[in-house]
Amino acid sequence: MNRPLPELQPLPDAERRHVAVVGAGLVGLCSALWLQRTGHRVTMIDPAPPLDDASYRQACSYGNACTFAPHGVVPVATPGVIWRVPGMLLNPLGPLAIVWRYLAQLAPWLCAFLASSTKAEVERIATTLAALLSHADAAWQPLVMQAGAERLKRHNGCLYLYKTEAQFQAADAEYALRQRHGVAMEQLSRADIQSLEPNLAPLYHKGVLFRDAYVFSSPRQLAFALAQALVYGGGEIIRGEVSAIEQRNDGIGLRIAGKAMLADHAVLAAGAHSRKLAASAGDHVLLDTERGYHVLFRQAGDLLSRPVCYPEHGFYMVPMSDGLRAAGTVELGGLAAPLNPRRTAMIRDGVKMLLPAAGQGSDEWLGFRPSMPDSLPVIGGSRRLPRLTYAFGHGHLGLTLSALTGYLVSQLVAGQDPVIDLAPLRPDRF
Repeated sequence: MNRPLPELQPLPDAERRHVAVVGAGLVGLCSALWLQRTGHRVTMIDPAPPLDDASYRQACSYGNACTFAPHGVVPVATPGVIWRVPGMLLNPLGPLAIVWRYLAQLAPWLCAFLASSTKAEVERIATTLAALLSHADAAWQPLVMQAGAERLKRHNGCLYLYKTEAQFQAADAEYALRQRHGVAMEQLSRADIQSLEPNLAPLYHKGVLFRDAYVFSSPRQLAFALAQALVYGGGEIIRGEVSAIEQRNDGIGLRIAGKAMLADHAVLAAGAHSRKLAASAGDHVLLDTERGYHVLFRQAGDLLSRPVCYPEHGFYMVPMSDGLRAAGTVELGGLAAPLNPRRTAMIRDGVKMLLPAAGQGSDEWLGFRPSMPDSLPVIGGSRRLPRLTYAFGHGHLGLTLSALTGYLVSQLVAGQDPVIDLAPLRPDRF
């Protein structure tokens, strides 16, 4: 369900501030643009922002599945997930896996993750996600137009496929949850699927099409377009790494490469790196990292017309401007471990089986999804520093919810009542 948003009016001159946005992923970029649209002077800080000829590969926003997913009301932790934990530990190549050596560090997050998997909690979380998702497209449209990025959008929906009737029936609870929250979806037969995507190997029994989903054909180009729009509107982008955020009598201070920067307000949108910076501000946030992978098949971009996902395999195959991106899986293992080549090999083998004409993958990537145990983002003010607003932890919905997050951030910085109840998203909820 797509719901409109109230138009944000420019603030009076006396209420405009200098706002520093930490992080140049899609959440940070959208926050900066919405703040700028309401009249604030914006400075964005990031070690490698999307400017000039930067690769942008280090950003989680670079390597995602590129899909706007209004069907994403189902959290990662669902009833019964506790019984899958042994398998997550024993099978490092499964769609959802835990790296053994990271288990001790992950334990607090994992306990909260399991506590979020009860029926009552899943319903509560889905209700909050549905409220966010209902406004997500409306928040994107003004920014896409401002950045001249409409050309990147491809509206063909998103397809979930199941190999057997048993697999399809096992997903009943998830589809019932989506139906209760107004997700538009259409059940497809084997013949329907073959008609839509004739290049897929016929390894499917039934499917579901989410017609309201769409793709940005290049998240890198999207990020660069948003950054250019910010600069064109008078914003400043600084290359640098923020090491600490501190309260000052006359504002809020940010330490950048040993130097201090002063702003009236700061927004922390540094993705998976936000936990450390929030701690420097005195806030403990139970944020951790889902390591996500992709493999790019450069010659296969025209084999599919929409994102295709077999939940059994845990990754999407998405047609993009530079080829077919097979992206996804969840590996709980922190920020330090290198790319696991066995995991990308698993994705390659899966694509070879599901889409035989895809050929060889030519590029591999590892990124870090910033994730909270309950699959809900953190959007809200710091408990310790009243001039600091948090915007991170979006998990699998970073691209989908980034523009709405920016809209909500602009309301918070202006001292307005947010259009959505943000209590379930408060930073200290754990």
